Amino acid sequence: MSTLFENQKYLWPWTTLNNLSDPFNDAVNYKTRQQKEFFNRIFLKTESLEECLGPSVYFLIGEKGSGKTAYAAFLDNNEVKEHRCKLSTMTESQYKRFIALKAKGKLDYSDYANIWRPMLLNMVAQALAQKSKGFLSSFTGKFDAIEAEIEAFNSGALNPEVEVAFEMVSETTDKGSAGKEGIASISLEDKQRESTKTEKIRHHLLEQERRLKIALSDLRLGRNHVLFIDGIDYRPESVAYKDYLACVKGLGEAAWDLNTTFFGNIRDSKGRIKIALLVRPDVFNALNLYNSNSRLRDNAVFLEWTTTEEEMRRSNLYKAAGQFFARQQTFEVDPVEAADHYLSSAESDQIFRRLLRSSFQKPRDVLTFMKIARELLVKQQGKGVETRFPSEIVKDGAFTRLFADYLLGEVRNYASFYMEQNDFNLFLKLFQYLHGKREFTYPEYERAFNSFKTWIDGEKVAATEYLRDPEALLQFFFDVNVIGYRELLGQEQERFIHFAYRERTLMNVAPKVKTTGVLLVNPGIAKSLDLGMKAHAVTPDSVPAKRRAQRRRFHDRRPKSNGQALSATSSKRSQPSRQQDAARKQPTQKSSKKHSHKPRGPKTGA
Repeated sequence: MSTLFENQKYLWPWTTLNNLSDPFNDAVNYKTRQQKEFFNRIFLKTESLEECLGPSVYFLIGEKGSGKTAYAAFLDNNEVKEHRCKLSTMTESQYKRFIALKAKGKLDYSDYANIWRPMLLNMVAQALAQKSKGFLSSFTGKFDAIEAEIEAFNSGALNPEVEVAFEMVSETTDKGSAGKEGIASISLEDKQRESTKTEKIRHHLLEQERRLKIALSDLRLGRNHVLFIDGIDYRPESVAYKDYLACVKGLGEAAWDLNTTFFGNIRDSKGRIKIALLVRPDVFNALNLYNSNSRLRDNAVFLEWTTTEEEMRRSNLYKAAGQFFARQQTFEVDPVEAADHYLSSAESDQIFRRLLRSSFQKPRDVLTFMKIARELLVKQQGKGVETRFPSEIVKDGAFTRLFADYLLGEVRNYASFYMEQNDFNLFLKLFQYLHGKREFTYPEYERAFNSFKTWIDGEKVAATEYLRDPEALLQFFFDVNVIGYRELLGQEQERFIHFAYRERTLMNVAPKVKTTGVLLVNPGIAKSLDLGMKAHAVTPDSVPAKRRAQRRRFHDRRPKSNGQALSATSSKRSQPSRQQDAARKQPTQKSSKKHSHKPRGPKTGA
């Protein structure tokens, strides 16, 4: 066989780095027809894709960057196993309206689910009309009733952004008159009038819910339909955590109620309907839904990507990387083989091993590696004609800095569900008190926390619950994958490293950090936290000062009468006067010339 076939096995060359397309970090950005076609090619269809279409699966759960949106977007673009799906994202304005009404006293927490139900029904109705209304439906009138209810709903109670309904309810909040010192005072008559209007609105929403349910029940569907709801784990910074949690919990309960008591009981329709929520495991745990443990076991699919270095080439994460490369070739190639080529697996798999150790092991991490590494190689190092990523790229200083900044940005977004950005930035100051250490014991962490606590007590912090004790802040950093721990287990004392993203499962959505192990900072993030280099104060006893003193002693050595150098252990030179120094230098220069023909012995460094 020729060298070409021995080395490559293909008649066509691999696509060069400068001709590879950059992936989007978020699947919702694939909007144009051409972009969607590219996304469909590079998307890896795993077992979870069909599992999340199961009739009783109402939650698609995964860490940030695990592909929840990508799965829903792919199903939105493609009909899989007779399922037509729609991906909808909740907006900031929708959440803010709920919270504003609650703040004005016009909503109880129990009202959230009552408003979410007609909203979700309206969204389902619009998804059905969009996905299944064909040309013949205009003549058969199959969707006339559903479209009439959508129009009535949007014009009379709620539109897709909930504007009309919120305006209707908000009108009841502006009837008060200003009292003493600007405090609003409302008469008993006004209060009764407001209460009556509020009850009318609640009744109106229930009526809209009833009418939408009738229209949906009368619709005979030939295909299954799924409405995926995204954006649940995004909390607007202007909305308090407690209020937002209650709002999203109402959404979860409303979706559960519709799935279990309405959609599943529609008769005489071949196609079934369901709503599936895209949610992070920690957010699902925070919602504290009724009987949540059973819901996780029976009604959820968990997107799991973690692997080990021994199993990595057989993992879905490695295949996902290979899929991105394989579908950009002019020939058919297996994804694993494509990943082997581009990631230089022949060099001890250095690239992917380093990624496993310094990332959260999510598809987004791998795609971001490709974007950063490709940009550095093509634009800065002039290696765009290459068809492989060199293994040394993962150790390149520019790459490690950019990748660390990306990971810290992911953590920042992850933490935004729980706290304001200012609080998160303040909490990062903790690592300055670890004095550059990437690994430390719990007592060392505790001392750092106490020093940090003294400093932060003078700052304005909203999320004070994480400052009540050292364990609270440590658990937070464990939850967001910044800090992990190492322990030795078994008779052979085998070393195990634990991070939250590795420990989370459907049965353990909130793993706890162990303080008995050695604590360590995620190596991928450490550079963004300026860890690894310890700053030393310059004192007479410090190492830099001692080295300078040794260098001075070396330069002050003068030859003895027998021509040999003074011993390195000679005492320090006293400070002579300028006249003495000049007088002593003159014979030294002559002596140097006189013996210049003699070979010098080896230098001894300071």
